[in-house]
This record gives sequence, C-alpha cells and structure tokens, in this order.
Amino acid sequence: MRGLTSSTRFSSTAMEVRVDSISNLSVCLSTVLWRGDAAIVGAKEAIALLRARGKKVIFVVRMLIRLSSGQGIPAVVDDIVTSASACAAYLKKTNVQGKVYVVGEAGLATEVSAQGFENFGLQDNGKTSLPHPFQVDPSVGAVVIGLDRDPTYPTDGAILPGGGACVAALQTAVGREPDAIIGKPNQALLQTILSTHSLDPSRTCMVGDRLSTDIEFGRRGGLYTLLVMTGCTSYEEKAAIADEFQRPDFFVEDVNVLNLLAATST
Repeated sequence: MRGLTSSTRFSSTAMEVRVDSISNLSVCLSTVLWRGDAAIVGAKEAIALLRARGKKVIFVVRMLIRLSSGQGIPAVVDDIVTSASACAAYLKKTNVQGKVYVVGEAGLATEVSAQGFENFGLQDNGKTSLPHPFQVDPSVGAVVIGLDRDPTYPTDGAILPGGGACVAALQTAVGREPDAIIGKPNQALLQTILSTHSLDPSRTCMVGDRLSTDIEFGRRGGLYTLLVMTGCTSYEEKAAIADEFQRPDFFVEDVNVLNLLAATST
C-alpha cells in the first residue's frame, strides 16, 4: 500500500510518469465502459489502444456476458473473470452439500450448475406473493444471494437497488452476517485473477467507479487504482474519503482519458 493522502487527477504528466509501470489493467465494466446497454463514449477506442500498446486488459464482471455484442468491445472468454464463477468454485471448495437456492440472474445459476450443484430459485423471480402454506425444502444446503455488497447499480436515467440491498435484507431477517462475500473487494477473487493471468500486482492497475469495492479491491491487493467518475462516486464523496484503502491513486472524469494514457505509452 502506498499510503497516499490524496488522489491525483490522471493528467498527461501523471501518465508519462506512471504508464511504463503498468502492464495490466483489470477493468470493472458497469459505468466505466458502459451504462445500461450502451458503451460510454471512447470506451471501445480506449480498450483497442491499450491493447495495441501491449497492455493486457482483463474484464472483471459479475457474470459472463458477450462484450462484443452491442457494446462494440471485443473480448474472448479468457479476457473475462467473473465473480459468479468464483462463487460457484467457493461452494465446491467448501464442500457444500445439498441443493443451492439462487437469488439472482440466470448467469449465476449457470455457473452453480457447472460445478455440479442442483439449484433452483430463478422460477421465483417476479413473484409478489408466497404460497400458503409455505414449504421449506430441507435439502437446501446453501443460499446464494448476489455476489457483492454494491448497494446500487446505476443505469440509464436511474439508480437501481444492487446486490448489497438484497444481502442486507436477508441478513436482517436471519440475524447474522453472510458466511462469505465472494465479489469485490474479496481478495480471494483478486488472487484468482492474478494467478490465472500471471499478473504482477505491482504492474497492474484496477480501474473502477466504486470506492468500497473496486478501489478497495485494488488497494488491498497492492495494485495501482484508477477511479472513473462516470459511475456512482461523486466528487464530494471522493474529497471526503476517510479510509485509506478506498483512496484511489488516480482519478479521471471519464474513460476517454484512457485514450490519452494509451497514446503516451511506449
């Protein structure tokens, strides 16, 4: 950890000083490269330029998605690390027995199935009432609810409740903390990324928009961190950071600045 007391705007001068130290970028997608179904201006060009300059770009996402469909950002499966697959692997590693109840999307259920677990729960999505009497399945060995504690997910024109809101509801109901939070800032996920792609943390930069997940994820792992201000963090929140693990090394207004980073690389 570098013990910074403030964050540096990622200007061309700062880039010239730091760019040679960065060989790899781990990029959070939502509100950094796109919002809703549309890519943010400059995102496609920034990724292409970074790759052309020899930078390895790894996308950190909740579930496997087609980056090349709609957003215009080409990627192969090997470029993508998902917290959904890490979650399913955790269930396997901890020898969970019985069925898994999934509160989430189809991508999460697919990963759980790939690890050999019988799972259900998607059929309950959209229901607004419970059957009477309510039957509890005694064979359920684990409940998977979301992948992280993100309180919100910004979309076009709205901010929606995130996985963290669902986790908090269940935590309140059962009266205890979750057994594990697999998504960012969990360091087990970072170690998976580093080992799978043979990355040196001292030459890797985490690019994200949320202080408590993306930036803390990188800082705790010894990565450089770049906060992109097109997401959920306001300038007021950035100025008031108290937790050093949530203080980014650099910040930029939007992903277009990464085009300048790539252009000054050698």
